[in-house]
Amino acid sequence: MTVNRDAELGIPRLLSAARMAEDVKYLTALGPRHPGTERDNQAAQYIQREFEKAATRVVVDRVPGLKAWYHRETRVRVVEPVEQELNAVAILGSGPTPKEGITAEVLYVGRSNVTDLKKSDLKGKLIFRDPPRALTLDNAADEEAPQGPTGYLLRQGVAGFIEHARQKGRILQTDLLSGPGGLPVPAVALTYEDGQYVKELVREWYAVPNGYRRLKDEPVKLWVYVDAELKDSYGLNVVASIPGSVYPDEKVVLDAHHDNAYGPGACDNATAVAITLDCARALAQLPAPKRTIEFLSPTAEEYGEIGAAAYVAKYVTDPSKYKGCIVMDIVGNGDHLYYITESNYLGKIVQNSPQLNDTMVQVTNDLGYMIEPAPLEYASDDGPFIVAGVPTGYLCKLITPSWPWLHTYMDDFKVVDVNGLKPVAEIAATTIWRLANE
Repeated sequence: MTVNRDAELGIPRLLSAARMAEDVKYLTALGPRHPGTERDNQAAQYIQREFEKAATRVVVDRVPGLKAWYHRETRVRVVEPVEQELNAVAILGSGPTPKEGITAEVLYVGRSNVTDLKKSDLKGKLIFRDPPRALTLDNAADEEAPQGPTGYLLRQGVAGFIEHARQKGRILQTDLLSGPGGLPVPAVALTYEDGQYVKELVREWYAVPNGYRRLKDEPVKLWVYVDAELKDSYGLNVVASIPGSVYPDEKVVLDAHHDNAYGPGACDNATAVAITLDCARALAQLPAPKRTIEFLSPTAEEYGEIGAAAYVAKYVTDPSKYKGCIVMDIVGNGDHLYYITESNYLGKIVQNSPQLNDTMVQVTNDLGYMIEPAPLEYASDDGPFIVAGVPTGYLCKLITPSWPWLHTYMDDFKVVDVNGLKPVAEIAATTIWRLANE
């Protein structure tokens, strides 16, 4: 057995659920870490300090071109053919409305793609879309927007966007992502129940909630008010590294973004950041790996993986030098542990590396845990690495019963399975270490 394999066997003892819990508490206490805001950059500075304590080399890169988004109030009301106040929240990057709000007709499009949308009169409409589905790859998207054919719709002069939560229970949950420049029009999310109410008004002959009987084809109109502000800003990518002793120019990467879309962002994605920090602490105590190990915490994943794309553009000049990248997202709680096989990245289906997935499965088996394959509706930071030609894997947990926490105010420390972080950390650290020493 080699020295590096002896070191690998000692990795689990070097990881600490208690340390990771403290990292999660700090990051969630910052509140919403919207890309490019002061809180997002405070998270990056905390990560920088913790990496430096681990005695790793640390570089902080600015990611320009982001719109920092600040939200104050959202209100939505049905005004025709009935009047009904709705529960709503603005979506990350939503444009503001005038002080008097806007009133516009609703056009329900479900999950329509551009071909379907060309059949409708879109100008001046509030486009009502269904939320993406987790385990399918049939969600509409284009190459200009992180989720959905947003670019096409904006060019057609739409008045705004509406979505609803995936889960029942009057939960406010945001899905649509705007991209780094934000949106010039309002975008709001309704509760699941209010979303169904609006659909019923639009599509059916009667709407049970108010006993309204629709006797003719008439438009459904909403009044929307969003008090929000977009400011020119920048984000921070934090990169820590343990230099390789034999092949220092060859790298393996462990990635977890530190920004979030809504609420405290514990499972999305403070827990993955905490795991990355503890992996750095643990692996820095081992003998030098053969290849350089990098720990990356980028900004602006919620704007369409902008931070990861900036890292790739700056550093991945020769993808053959990158022997693997593991991305972790939404790992704080959930039903099972998954490795992602494929997903949608900017309008294209991308495949995660089967070889790297096999390595993660072998490591998981060696450690006595279980992991399963799954597709996922949209890529995380793995997207830019895959497109660049880097063998990339994606570890996640929150796919089915845990979806209510994703992009909600409930995603706080209290929903984190603290001890459940350690198995994920063991798998991530051991896989990275094995790739660095093969």
